[in-house]
Amino acid sequence: MDMQVGKLCQVSARVEKSMLASSIGSGDVDVCATPAMIALMERAALQCASEYLKDGETTVGAQMEVAHISAVPAGAEVTATAEIIKSEGKKVLFKVFCEDANGIIGKGTHLRLVVNRDRFEERAMNKRAR
Repeated sequence: MDMQVGKLCQVSARVEKSMLASSIGSGDVDVCATPAMIALMERAALQCASEYLKDGETTVGAQMEVAHISAVPAGAEVTATAEIIKSEGKKVLFKVFCEDANGIIGKGTHLRLVVNRDRFEERAMNKRAR
């Protein structure tokens, strides 16, 4: 399945307490945590791929390479953008970045894989039962 290279999607959020490094445990400062920024980037990529999926399909994150460039305090509005830069079979590669009113706060690439949702969850549950 080929997805449209160049397609862009954006997701915005206000940095809440639950997104702070001090709340997540990835640090002890009250700024947007790297995992929270990455989650927004993944959400944008998921949204970007979703219109191309067949019934029963979804995408799952397989690889993320990101630089977190700038700190963002609680209350700030951030926007994550994902752009499809390569689509080959079940693999979809995105350029991702996140920004606030002052500019880019993080950027990188993200690989997602198209999977059958039910089979994927079933395999995960079977591994857990072992």
